[in-house]
Amino acid sequence: MKDGRKEVLVVDDDPDVLRSFMRLLEDHADVKVALGAETALKVLESKHFDTVVCDFNMKGPNGSWLLRQVRDKYPHMERVLLSGSSYSELSRFLDPGLVDRFLEKPLEGDELIEAVSDESD
Repeated sequence: MKDGRKEVLVVDDDPDVLRSFMRLLEDHADVKVALGAETALKVLESKHFDTVVCDFNMKGPNGSWLLRQVRDKYPHMERVLLSGSSYSELSRFLDPGLVDRFLEKPLEGDELIEAVSDESD
């Protein structure tokens, strides 16, 4: 955390979604974005983040795959998963304890802001 603001990495395979999330979150956290799960891993190697927010459905490895990598390499990083599917629909893809917070799309901007700026760790 820098200056009381969380360092957040947002991962999606849609550049437009990344731009809109960045605009939404930039007043509440220090935000970086990554286009896809494999790019996210490279970004994570170069900088510390408090939270990773990723979409479940992405081209290439999905969000579940990415969150497993994050959990194994950076166990203290908060993991937030976004999806247009419900948690119960995805539960067979998600290991117990893999996701710290789940947000179902379409989501309200306030939900995402709260997820990345919540100080109640």
